Amino acid sequence: MSREKDAANYAIVFFIAVSVLLLIFPASKLANTARIAASYSLYPSMHYGAKYGYFIRNVPANFVALLETDQENRALKDKLRGLEVKLQNASPLVSENERLTREMRLSRGLPWAGSWARIVNKTPADWYGSFFIDKGAEAGISVNDTVLGMEEGRAGLAGRVFEVYPKFSKVLLLTNSAASAVCSIAPAGLEALVEGKGTWLLRMNYVPEESALAEGVELVTSPGGLLFPPGIAVGKVAKVYPRESFMNFITADVTPAVNVNTLKEVFVVKRNIQTDLTGQAERK
Repeated sequence: MSREKDAANYAIVFFIAVSVLLLIFPASKLANTARIAASYSLYPSMHYGAKYGYFIRNVPANFVALLETDQENRALKDKLRGLEVKLQNASPLVSENERLTREMRLSRGLPWAGSWARIVNKTPADWYGSFFIDKGAEAGISVNDTVLGMEEGRAGLAGRVFEVYPKFSKVLLLTNSAASAVCSIAPAGLEALVEGKGTWLLRMNYVPEESALAEGVELVTSPGGLLFPPGIAVGKVAKVYPRESFMNFITADVTPAVNVNTLKEVFVVKRNIQTDLTGQAERK
């Protein structure tokens, strides 16, 4: 019995000595592993207690780190949404810059001097009648200046300046029922009068009955007209109507060279037409 007691005492002393040595000396990786294994083998409750104690002691730090991570995530999400909005806004601007670049390049090749103006007001009740531009007398705009639009890489007749104010002007569109232009019919060069109908189509009147008018024929402003420079694209014949028995001329519908619904900017050509001459032309 005493021998068993002595063995137990020796074992206790041995483990105490080993524990003291493990606590006193610097723990290498191997020693640390041995320490953990010994603590888990001999005292499992103390092992897990130390582990949970470490976790509890670090709860405040973990909580703060979690809050900081959440704040960073929120900030990154807000930044991402902001970048998405900027990207959506940039796409129309890129398209507008490309359109303006093309239009500026086209205007440099035109034989007429003029300036660009932006359309600032359209009235739904007068959609095909008129609109306002952001330039007026202070920018050198005058009544009866020719207004061109750019479409499909080509300048086309949109209308003429009708009223001028210091900082803006009103444009009378060719599609207005009160507007008209003397046109030349390709390729023979016969002249006819193109008038607005208040819709997206134009009407061509007084076409000589001997002309071989067909759909798709192009019309340009005639040198015989006074209000507009010659050679400006007006449109294409869309439909030819049969001559009535009591009429000695042909009529036709014309698709305008410029769609006024899609215009954002116009090119205003300086005409310098004398007021007395334009008055006589309008009375005719």
